[in-house]
Amino acid sequence: MNSNRPLLQRYARLRDKLPFISLGEFPTPVKPLSLLGERLGVKQLWVKCDDQSAITYGGNKIRKLEFLLADAQARGCKTVLTFGGIGSNHALATSINCRRLGLDCVAILTPEPATDAVRRTLLYHLQLGTRLEVAAAYADAQAIVKRISAELGTGNVYEIPFGGSSWVGATGFVNAALELEEQVNTGLLPAPDYIYMGCGTAGSTAGLALGMLLTKFNPHIEAVQVTPDSIKPAALCQQLFAETTRKLRSLETSFATDDLSMDAVNVRRDQLGKGYAMPTAEARAAADMLQLENIPASLTYTAKTMAAIVADARAGLLKNKNVLFWNTYNSRAYPTLPADESWQALPQALHHVFAKHP
Repeated sequence: MNSNRPLLQRYARLRDKLPFISLGEFPTPVKPLSLLGERLGVKQLWVKCDDQSAITYGGNKIRKLEFLLADAQARGCKTVLTFGGIGSNHALATSINCRRLGLDCVAILTPEPATDAVRRTLLYHLQLGTRLEVAAAYADAQAIVKRISAELGTGNVYEIPFGGSSWVGATGFVNAALELEEQVNTGLLPAPDYIYMGCGTAGSTAGLALGMLLTKFNPHIEAVQVTPDSIKPAALCQQLFAETTRKLRSLETSFATDDLSMDAVNVRRDQLGKGYAMPTAEARAAADMLQLENIPASLTYTAKTMAAIVADARAGLLKNKNVLFWNTYNSRAYPTLPADESWQALPQALHHVFAKHP
C-alpha cells in the first residue's frame, strides 16, 4: 500500500486510519490552453488532465476508487456492487479496478441514450466479466440490491453509490485539491481564480471544495450540472461536503478545525440541455474547440463543462482571471473489442442497444 498522497502525508492519523490503495498515476499533468485562452479572451486558461489518471483507464473516478476499493478490502468484501447509466464511466472504471484487485464486480445499470460509446462500454464490460443487472429506474435498482445481497450475503458485498459519491469517495478529491496546491506552489501553473468541473453526483465537487479550504487558495468552483434535477446536485453536494468534513474530523481531530462552508461553489444548470447524456449544440461546439489543443472530451460531462467556460468568457466574466478546466474524462484507449455478435451474451434488456448494430 503506497500512501504518498498529499492528504495522507499532511494528516498522519488519516494515513493510519483511512484505508487506501494506489491505483492511479498522480499527480496528473497540468498544461496551458494558450490557443483556446487567446480565442476566448481569458487571461490564462489551463487544464488539469485527470483523463490521464491511470495507465489502463483514466478519468476522475480513479481518485475515488483508491479509497473506496481499499475500504471494500478492509471490510473483507469479495464483491463490489455499484450503479450507473448503461454507458457509465464510473461503473466501467470500478469493474476494471475490481478485476485488478481480484474482486468481483456487479453493476446495476439504468437507461441512457444508445450511442457508439455506450456500445463500446458494454462490450468492454463483457470482456471484463462484469455482472450486469439492468434496472428501469433507481427505485428498481434498490430491489436488485436486496436480491443480490440476499444471494451473496450482506457482509460480502460492498456497495458504492452512483458516481462513487460517498464521503469515502469524496476524500479522493480532498486529496486532489492538495495535489493542485503542490503544483501551484512549485510554479507549474498560476493559482486559479476559477475552477470548472462537471457535476454529476457531486462527490468530486464536494471533495474538491473541502480540499481547497485546506489550501491558501480560494477559487470559485463552477460545478456544471450534467444530471437531472431529480438528483438535486446542489443539495447532494452540500450533504457530501458536510459528511466528508465530519467523518475526516472523527479520524483526525486537527482536520480543518475552522468552520467551513461551500460559499465558493456554484452549482449551475445552464448547460444541462434536455438532460443527462443528451448533447447540446454548445457542448458540440466546445468539444470542437478543445480539439484545437488536442484535449479529449465527452459530450456528457466535459464538453458541457467547457461550454460553461465559453459562455462565461464571452460574457466578459473571465477576462482578467486564471481559469482551470478540470478534465474528468478518460482518454485511455479501449482494448480491441469484438465486431461480431458477442453482444448477445449481454443481458436481454441491453440487446436493444445493439439492435441496429449486429
